[in-house]
Amino acid sequence: MCGITGIITYSLSEQKAIERLKLMNDSISHRGPDAEGVWNDKNVFLGHRRLSIIDVSPSSNQPMISNDGKLVIVYNGELYNYKDLKFELQRAQQGEMPYVFRTNSDTEVILAAFKRWGIDCIQRFNGMFAFAIYDVEKKETYIVRDRLGVKPLYYHQKNDSLIFSSEIRSLLSSGLVDKQIDSSALTEYIQYQTVHAPLTIVKDVFMLMPGHYAKVSGNNFDIQCWWNVKDKANSDSKEKKEYKVVCDTVSDLLAKSVERRLVADVPFGAFLSGGIDSSAIVGLMSKTSTEKVNTFSVTFNEQDFTEAPYSDLISKRFNTKHHEIKLSVNDFLKDLPEALNAMDHPSGDGLILMLFLKQQKCRNNNGIIRFRRR
Repeated sequence: MCGITGIITYSLSEQKAIERLKLMNDSISHRGPDAEGVWNDKNVFLGHRRLSIIDVSPSSNQPMISNDGKLVIVYNGELYNYKDLKFELQRAQQGEMPYVFRTNSDTEVILAAFKRWGIDCIQRFNGMFAFAIYDVEKKETYIVRDRLGVKPLYYHQKNDSLIFSSEIRSLLSSGLVDKQIDSSALTEYIQYQTVHAPLTIVKDVFMLMPGHYAKVSGNNFDIQCWWNVKDKANSDSKEKKEYKVVCDTVSDLLAKSVERRLVADVPFGAFLSGGIDSSAIVGLMSKTSTEKVNTFSVTFNEQDFTEAPYSDLISKRFNTKHHEIKLSVNDFLKDLPEALNAMDHPSGDGLILMLFLKQQKCRNNNGIIRFRRR
């Protein structure tokens, strides 16, 4: 989990824009405690907070500039096929020189891919991501969100200014957004315990839709859809397959999906409730990992509500290094204000329990466990 921020403006002075960008960056320091940075051209200001997962060296800090100095990126996410893409980009194409990499990060792979293929490079990406790339020569900015919207991206546009960030609180901290509740979004939250994209709970703040990108050139702001699950489903459903073939395909895809997510240069863990979803993922992690998998569960004293027997059963089955964190009523009430304050986009799901886990500062012998989340 990292955080990105950006301001594209033709009215603010450079000093004012940088001041506001730093305020935006500071408000999401929890997303990236390892490093921070800002960069600007005349009208484009980009910021980043980093949580180091792949290539933890300072050379991979952001904003990152391409090897020819023509592209700048801020990026939150993980590109699971970055090694394959990197190998391809290191080979010369007719009329093009191979890209000379300076880091081992997936961030630089995105820069190199954009340099070679332009915005069409996103069709080659397998991962979860939200990023902004600025072309210094063309004075164009592309703001991109992954296929299913795993990584968040919010924006606000007013007059000749556009601001964007990984969190709503960051936009509000800029001082460029009026702090007003969107009444229609509030009604939706009361009905569904969430607000559906592109609306947010804040008036005139929107989510960039999953599978979409925005191109910003001067005062032109154009949003395009680059991937749609319905189109993918329709194309795959034309060929009828036997039930066993479908089961084997799903099993294989799930195993490969879990394996891709185990690439990291820091320790990591998995939430384990003992339910079907988390149990299947932990089981596949255990088959792939050469070390014991760190698993974490929130448990309760009240036996009617705790999932401890199920998570303990799965932990023993796959021989994980299990951590039970018991949540008492007093602990919950004590941490609830901080958890609610950290909830950027209102949600009625289990986010509060995840925040509680983070507040407990779960550690293993190698240091802090890095939980992959939005």
